[in-house]
Amino acid sequence: MKSLAILFCLAAPLLAEDRSTFYPFDITLGGTKAEMKAGNELFAEVSKPVTDDAVLALEKQVPMLIINAFPCKEDGTVEDTQAAAIIFANNVKEVKLDATMDKKKLKPGTYLANVVAENKTSRIVFTVAAPDAKPKIDFSKVLGFLKKKAGGE
Repeated sequence: MKSLAILFCLAAPLLAEDRSTFYPFDITLGGTKAEMKAGNELFAEVSKPVTDDAVLALEKQVPMLIINAFPCKEDGTVEDTQAAAIIFANNVKEVKLDATMDKKKLKPGTYLANVVAENKTSRIVFTVAAPDAKPKIDFSKVLGFLKKKAGGE
């Protein structure tokens, strides 16, 4: 019984760690924390639209931060005609979305992004709003598309 208690104490941190492979660290974008939704283990969602200069923040400063944001259609298909936005920064806790390497702002639309820090990658999906628009936030089509691509459906 004593060895069972010791085993549980050693395993408890592993059991408490309920982090997705695709979202190992938290991200806040435009003041909204990205969240993993029930039934979606592929990416975290930013539930509110953001501006093209929104701040992407981590919980702590990291030595190197790389963000690749891929414009995609409503169904999750990556836009072949648009280049990915790439942001690279050293020794930061936060960075603005308009700090792209090519100095181009993200156009209004939906984006799938890989945020890489400390040898881990968190995947998020978010919408950049047009200044005068009220975009609809529904990432269920993106999830369906990605699950099909992964062979999970």
